[in-house]
Amino acid sequence: MKIIDFNNVHFCAYLRYKDRYIPDKQDQTRDIIRAHVEEQLGPEIFYAEQLKKERENRRPSGYYTPIYYLPHKKNAAKIDLAMLDTLKIYAFSERRKNELYSGAELSKEPEKLKTLKKAGINSIVSLVPYDDYEKNAKDAGLNFTDISKLKNSRLNVFDIQNELIDQLIRHPNIYADDDKDGKVAGLKEFVNILNGKSKEFPPPIYFGCQLGTDRTFLWHQLYLILKDEPQDEPLSKETVKKLVQYSNDVKDTFRW
Repeated sequence: MKIIDFNNVHFCAYLRYKDRYIPDKQDQTRDIIRAHVEEQLGPEIFYAEQLKKERENRRPSGYYTPIYYLPHKKNAAKIDLAMLDTLKIYAFSERRKNELYSGAELSKEPEKLKTLKKAGINSIVSLVPYDDYEKNAKDAGLNFTDISKLKNSRLNVFDIQNELIDQLIRHPNIYADDDKDGKVAGLKEFVNILNGKSKEFPPPIYFGCQLGTDRTFLWHQLYLILKDEPQDEPLSKETVKKLVQYSNDVKDTFRW
């Protein structure tokens, strides 16, 4: 603990806090001493209780934050929704506050991409590979990938209605082994990114297909099924059941 020389406290503290005006002489002396002690030992010497309550109020009650969320939760970005509103993005949707958003692709709209960055978005994940999207996004200061590049998987937006989901249903063990199916590795990386676990593509994240509607919604539904699934184990029976229902829903959606 620091030792304070109170012989000099009035002189030193007066010089440091001479801009304070306190009419009563006794109160003035106490205030100068208090200010000096606060300067030496920090505000917590007087305000421990208030600071404790303030810190407690910052933590949502009853909510456990997984360790892998801590880095971006600690300095969580705050999205300016009013600014995003001005862009009039087709099918814009907030999927997870201040972390995950979706809507139509913006490959040909560099000014909108700049505003997206100003509003707080850090990364874009495109469900479709559009010319100039990566260049325009990076020029705006955004991190960018499309799903075909994730783990060199060549994932594409139509994989939700192709062999990939059927493979996961028939062979749930392949989810634990990236070497058995490259697209599974890409899918797992997609889940990691949307979970906020990627250093390369940190949240807040904006993702979507051409219009940000049907396939964007279905990719998000697939993400919700897999987001808490361990990636080094075969898919659970419960998850396989959900994928069966999901597959049926996808086939019904695109039956034309």
